[in-house]
Amino acid sequence: PPSAVPVVAADDDDDQDPAKQICSCNDVSLGSLVSACAELGSTATYGDLKKMTKAGTGCGGCEPDVKKILAAELEKMGAEVTNHLCEHFAYSRPELVALMRTDDGLKTFESVLAKHGSGGDGCEICKPAVASILASLQNDVVLADGRAALQDTNDRSLANMQRGGSYSVVPRVPGGEILPEQLVGMGDVAKKYGLYAKITGAQRIDLFGAAKHDLPAIWEELGTVGLESGHAYGKALRTVKSCVGSSWCRYGVQNSVDFAITVENRYKGLRAPHKLKSAVSGCIRECAEAQCKDFGMIATEAGYDLYVCGNGGANPRHGALLASSIDEETVLKYIDRFLMYYVLTADRLERTARWFEKLGPNDDVRLKALQDVVINDSLGLNDEFERRMQHVVDTYHDEWAVVVADPDLRATFEKQFANTDEKQSADDMIEFVDVRGQRRPVDWPADGSPQTNWQKPSADVFARSEKSWISFGPAAEFPVSLGTPVLYGESQLAIFHTVAGEWFATQNMCPHKQAFVLAQGVVGLAGDAPKVACPLHKKQFGLADGKQLDGDLEIITFPIRIDDAGEVQLHLPPRDEVDAVLGTSKLRVTCSSMPQPTNVDPVNVNYDNTADPSLNATQVTEFAR
Repeated sequence: PPSAVPVVAADDDDDQDPAKQICSCNDVSLGSLVSACAELGSTATYGDLKKMTKAGTGCGGCEPDVKKILAAELEKMGAEVTNHLCEHFAYSRPELVALMRTDDGLKTFESVLAKHGSGGDGCEICKPAVASILASLQNDVVLADGRAALQDTNDRSLANMQRGGSYSVVPRVPGGEILPEQLVGMGDVAKKYGLYAKITGAQRIDLFGAAKHDLPAIWEELGTVGLESGHAYGKALRTVKSCVGSSWCRYGVQNSVDFAITVENRYKGLRAPHKLKSAVSGCIRECAEAQCKDFGMIATEAGYDLYVCGNGGANPRHGALLASSIDEETVLKYIDRFLMYYVLTADRLERTARWFEKLGPNDDVRLKALQDVVINDSLGLNDEFERRMQHVVDTYHDEWAVVVADPDLRATFEKQFANTDEKQSADDMIEFVDVRGQRRPVDWPADGSPQTNWQKPSADVFARSEKSWISFGPAAEFPVSLGTPVLYGESQLAIFHTVAGEWFATQNMCPHKQAFVLAQGVVGLAGDAPKVACPLHKKQFGLADGKQLDGDLEIITFPIRIDDAGEVQLHLPPRDEVDAVLGTSKLRVTCSSMPQPTNVDPVNVNYDNTADPSLNATQVTEFAR
């Protein structure tokens, strides 16, 4: 597989300027990272480097570059560098895929961990990785039969978690074509649930600010106008963008809309090591930007040119021309093979562009290697690639339609707290502000500012409190290897039940950004210690003592037991005392530290940011011309 090939330099030497910025969130340079690696020594880990430099602790977009720099520096020191998945699997993702695809008995995470891992409970890295592999190979419902506990935050909720713990709703719009009644349906839903609407660069409409307990009802309403899940939450095919092509444009040479819809409907739902984007342009003018997609097609008089392994983002790459002027049937055949080859051999969270760069020392060699596999069947695996892809196509299911129709799955969303039918809205947890006629959450303050990096008032804040055992429901109602939120007064707590049969209770609020989300995190082990990874920024907390494993924060933990009647009980102070420390209204993020927007006239602007009364709109337009 490509991951077995040593990482080689690209055609152009990488910029080795020590001042080159790697992490824009925290202004960390290449030189700073190199110096930190030298100081940490040959045993340095990514977590160590994050803690020392703060690189990767913001949006996370620099993580691949930081890990690449760390690996290079460790190699210079003579340290052994592996691409093992995590501490629980001494295999890379492609190696693990090879073991799983040749063993029909490996159909669960537990069976994979028992046969090829170190046992125990896994972690926030290997659980989602194995879940993704199982989905790629089997394409079963990701939330059924105990698989919900394996999913990363977004897959577990079938929605992207946003700031403050609300979620986005992103229906699929194949090829960017949408019916008027579907637009109206989305508008009605946005109005009813107070959602923020935005058209994206991927030719679809995102609706932001949904509460998790409202998601099934929202999707049920969207389903009535024929809208289905857009998989914006998954490492899966996102969209196939298109221009109008020959159906409307006088320059179009093929019907790019029809073909884009065909392509999107074929590959929708395909789980992969990372997200997949595609596009179809109706002529060489390339309005759909197909050459910067994971796979894209540009129409010619004779068919389509097929480009692969393009990428935008922080490290753009122009797509490689895999085949020229081929008909639609051949395009689909080559895409089947290309995508399944990538799915089976790429590393975890590796985009097609970076995977392509492992195929050889330069683009000519890489392209020839890929053409040999996809077109010439040099590995003799094309029959398997096509068979596996057809299985994914034949077993496609709209994941939200499954949840809406299944009372048990639906209940996991609609009951916000295990012990009560009370609900706390997104507005209760973070303040919303009106912007241009829509609502959005206030900006998060910068780290270190008030309302971030919360600290409990004292080492044992409730030491003097009189406590009693409070019941929160039957133990059978708390799923294994998952966190479950409960409500005590107006304080959100989280109860965790591990596969080893241990029980833990903590606050539900992550202290980093004061977001009430810890119960949504992936539960696992660090060594032998149970932990939870916050779903927002993956900060890890020990469940036994509440201490952050990769930083200096800490959460409050509470004694927990199962009584003789099988009830889950927590040893707690009175409600008002807990609320004084952990009450949602007390910890709600507000706009008190949010910078106020300046009122700038978009027409009469000069360099000192004041309106120039001597100019009118016509004069500004003439000046621009």
